[in-house]
Amino acid sequence: MGVDDLARELKLAGATVRRHLDLLLRDKFVSVAPERGGTGRPRHIFAITDSGSELFRQHYVRMTRRLLSEIVSLSAAETAGRSGTELADLIFARMAERLAGEYRARVEGDTLAERVRSVAHLLSEEGLDFEVAEGPTGLSLLGRGCPCTRLLGEHDGACDHDRVLLSRILGVDVQPLRAESLPGDFVCGYLVPTSVPRSPLEAAPAAV
Repeated sequence: MGVDDLARELKLAGATVRRHLDLLLRDKFVSVAPERGGTGRPRHIFAITDSGSELFRQHYVRMTRRLLSEIVSLSAAETAGRSGTELADLIFARMAERLAGEYRARVEGDTLAERVRSVAHLLSEEGLDFEVAEGPTGLSLLGRGCPCTRLLGEHDGACDHDRVLLSRILGVDVQPLRAESLPGDFVCGYLVPTSVPRSPLEAAPAAV
């Protein structure tokens, strides 16, 4: 949000909001970037950083339970010969399938844009922090604090597990965004085309 947006939301003077933002910027709890495509005086947009997100209550307990459930369900044949990273990759893939199966029927909205915002809201219950952005080629879901990034290492702007999860829930082929195209401190991003047929991923059964 911009300073004026925050001032209206918080019912504070713009100068007061700026003083608070200066402190948050200093402590790296928020980031700032100029808004692209605007005319006239540049407008600056502030966003919470990963460090700032850590200050809020997260849904780590739910996520941990899901991960543990997937771990204990693995068979000896599935774990044999796999490295720790390969096992983590398998666990995240299975968890993505289960989440898609659980949330697909709960998505609300008549338009794709409404459904995208509904998905972002639903996944926030799992501690998956996505923001919706509109662009000339469609809607984007921009993410922070991806557990795959934390546990499996760096990736180039997208996580295949999240991509499959979002594609299955929305019923469209969500495309990964390159890391260099991500604004602010977002760690991953996915383009949701607004004029594409429903994805065959949606019809695939969830893993058991």
